[in-house]
Amino acid sequence: MTFTGPMVETLVSPAADAQRQLATDDGAIDGLDQVHGSVQTALHSYDTDAGSRTRALQDGWAGGAADRQAADAATMTTAARDIGTYSAEVQGAVREAAGILKVGQSTNQQLIDNFMDRAAQLLSTAAALRQAGDHAGAQAKIGELIRLGAQVSGESSTNLEAVMNQLTGVVTRLDSAEGGSTAPAAAQPSAPPSAYTSGGGGGGGGGGGGGDYGGGGGGGVATKKRLPMAIPPQPGSGVAVNLPDGSTVMAPNETAAKAVRAALGQLGVPYVWGGTSPGVGLDCSGLTQYAYGEGGLDIPRTSREQDIGAEVPSADQLLPGDLICWEGHVAMYIGNGQMVEAGDPVQVGPLRTTNAGMPFVGFYRPTG
Repeated sequence: MTFTGPMVETLVSPAADAQRQLATDDGAIDGLDQVHGSVQTALHSYDTDAGSRTRALQDGWAGGAADRQAADAATMTTAARDIGTYSAEVQGAVREAAGILKVGQSTNQQLIDNFMDRAAQLLSTAAALRQAGDHAGAQAKIGELIRLGAQVSGESSTNLEAVMNQLTGVVTRLDSAEGGSTAPAAAQPSAPPSAYTSGGGGGGGGGGGGGDYGGGGGGGVATKKRLPMAIPPQPGSGVAVNLPDGSTVMAPNETAAKAVRAALGQLGVPYVWGGTSPGVGLDCSGLTQYAYGEGGLDIPRTSREQDIGAEVPSADQLLPGDLICWEGHVAMYIGNGQMVEAGDPVQVGPLRTTNAGMPFVGFYRPTG
């Protein structure tokens, strides 16, 4: 049994998935803050103007009609103030929830970073022991790594639960505050507002230097970015690429063709967690980043960030150079139902959409 980076990816994937769940949509949060600030400013202006108009009318108007107008104005002013108060409470809740999520992110990221550092040490020691012929000692280190992975998963789950409980408390207080106001009942939230957490599949997980742990989990449905659909190339267009089996396929453009050739040029290179050294050691996203770099296109470092360009809607529309993305792994399609990936070592295999229980994200064409 070979103990390498893919094992670490699987062990850290629950914590990485938690990190993605804790990601905040800062743009939406800022937008809500500005909207509620504008609402409160407008209502304050209305309150001031209404008071001035009422006083002016009272100075020159008397009788039953004047009394009814004054009562109506008072009712409207009270309603405006109630709405303004509720708006301020919502604004405060959004800010508080964002702060809770930020603390949760920081705590979870520290768990991931500590695990990755310790995992690297354990894998290195295990490799040295195997090299020395001490297979029992190597097995013991791998057992320690597995136990560490379970511990980190548990601690990450506890942190995530604590964050969710705090968010529930924020919403409960907001519901209670609303119950005492004249704000419309239909506006009552029953769950944390969607702007608290990101709804696009932006990379949320541990994005330190080289680890491919920016998301993932034990199966399930992955959250996707909203990207345009890839446009099929014109018939007869494309760039020829020769595959190791002697066949020839057509990449959609020169960039993709160069990326496929570069990736295939790394066949046999060992898997190294966080590896970005062609010919020496590569991890899954290190391989694809290097390959597209050779094609003249810079793509993000981690696997969870490489779902870029345009989405390919189905496997039968894949073209050489397209990326196959999971939450924690990435491979490159090379044509003829095959893909190249940084296993141990870099190798060609049949196209698949399963990978150690990780949620499958989709197919992507970095060149659009």
